[in-house]
Amino acid sequence: MPRVTEEWGAFLEQLPAGDRGYRTITRADLLDTATTYGLPHALLAGYVWGTGASAFLVGRRARVFRDNDSQRVDEALRATAELLQRGHTVDAYTAMLRGHPHYLKHLGPSFFTKFLYAADACDHQPGRALILDQFVALALKDLDDWDIPRYGPWEPSTYAKWIDHAHRVAAAEGVRADAVEMAYFKHGRKAAVRR
Repeated sequence: MPRVTEEWGAFLEQLPAGDRGYRTITRADLLDTATTYGLPHALLAGYVWGTGASAFLVGRRARVFRDNDSQRVDEALRATAELLQRGHTVDAYTAMLRGHPHYLKHLGPSFFTKFLYAADACDHQPGRALILDQFVALALKDLDDWDIPRYGPWEPSTYAKWIDHAHRVAAAEGVRADAVEMAYFKHGRKAAVRR
């Protein structure tokens, strides 16, 4: 909380209280954040949700807010969200990579794809953007024999291939694409423990 503007972090107080006084954030909360509160809030929600119970990582994750000007963060997120609104999911991904116009220091694909996922949602439903992180990458390697590095950064073509793959599987199984992403994440997390 001390590393973001009060306006950006206030919504966290509205989340339900969980164990030991911590707030609980769900995937549904993440999907709702950009529409209900705003884009910087969606980035923060992605960090909170993605960090989970690993509180020791909070300081590391908060560096994106500490080391980037808040106006720059807001402008980069708005420009990226505009790409998503025009249906340019892979261009939005590309724009946030290091060396591209909307890159934010300390913000890599594992967390900016959480932002893309939230910013692309409408009426509590996900859009085309999906999360790609180390666990999804491990599952793609393990289940589908993809030649993909665990920690990225992943090329835009890899992100496009992942989105197409997940949406194809979702259509075949009659589920949402983010359910496919969640299944891959869970498999990858188990695979990481075995390694």
